[in-house]
Amino acid sequence: MDQLDTFRRIAEVLRSAQRTAIEVENAPDKRKRLRSFSVQEAAALIGVTPTQLRRTAGLAPRGGGITPRARVEFAEILEARQALGKLPRRDAARGEGLATVVFTNFKGGSAKTTSSVHFAQYLALAGFRVLLVDLDSQASATAQFGLDPAHEISAEKCFLAWLKREGEGAALAQRLCQPTYWPGIDLLPAGAALAEAEELLAARAASGAVEDPLYFDELAALLAATGDRYDIVVVDTRPDVNMLMTAALHAATGIVVPTRATMTDLASTGEFFAHLAGYAGDFRAAFGQGLDFAFSRILVTAFDPTDRSQEALLGLLRERFGEAVLGDPFLHSRIMGTAGFGKETLYEYEPSTDRAAYNRVIASANAVNRAILGQVLQHWGRAA
Repeated sequence: MDQLDTFRRIAEVLRSAQRTAIEVENAPDKRKRLRSFSVQEAAALIGVTPTQLRRTAGLAPRGGGITPRARVEFAEILEARQALGKLPRRDAARGEGLATVVFTNFKGGSAKTTSSVHFAQYLALAGFRVLLVDLDSQASATAQFGLDPAHEISAEKCFLAWLKREGEGAALAQRLCQPTYWPGIDLLPAGAALAEAEELLAARAASGAVEDPLYFDELAALLAATGDRYDIVVVDTRPDVNMLMTAALHAATGIVVPTRATMTDLASTGEFFAHLAGYAGDFRAAFGQGLDFAFSRILVTAFDPTDRSQEALLGLLRERFGEAVLGDPFLHSRIMGTAGFGKETLYEYEPSTDRAAYNRVIASANAVNRAILGQVLQHWGRAA
């Protein structure tokens, strides 16, 4: 077997392994689906007692017996939220515009995709209408939602199609933003075709032509074309300097910069902020305005509180940068690996053992996501 055949074989086996993991975990349909929730979980998500949930939202026991209903589908949780007046949707009449949160950094392995996907799912569990935008040609966020980027995401199904539009607007945006198995989350998926999108944006930037919209406003234009369908957009970007990341920054209400608490990762994060400062300064000089994020926060990920060096670096970050660092780090846990084996997130995984370890890491994820949501709510003028 020559080298090219070897490369193709490796790609085939690893792609097949990803698909097999999804199919085995989701038999017999072989497509990802969202688990059901206990009545206790559903009540906790909404912020009511199980009794209130059963009575007010109409989630009565099945059948004629007295045994409490055991499980609730997520679509039913959304219906219950509506019946209980617990849907926290944005109010455009009060000036609450679409909020876009971009997860970005130069450093690969910073848990950027993990953080963005968990935030999107946290928002959906809270009752928001969410669009997850995958702008990374590696398409890890797309794969997390059960799609095969290599075979299911063509040039017509990703951001590239928007860049090539000819007079299309809202209808195209609606087609590109696909529903997922998560009620409340739509996905603008990614695939290898995003490499061409990068080239198109770079060529437009180099041309200096006067356009409407300008190349860096293309993602903002797509999001504007979605109208009133979403409350919050979550964007996952590629870990390097690229035109797609630039488009994401220009659409951002706020940014979250994930990093691990190591000197290597923090050095890379420092270079990211240096690039951001340089770009924002150049843009202000050229156009008379900056990027003007409502918030920018550093998120420490994969944090091990028993590691003294990580603890010291987190303390240093908090001391030097104060509120620019999110108060709680996203904890490292082997539960992440266990859940990931079945292509599940923490919000999809239901542990059969080691509930204590799961409770620790899900509490960490909730604290992080609650803090990021708090930034959005403050932007809207609501109490966090």
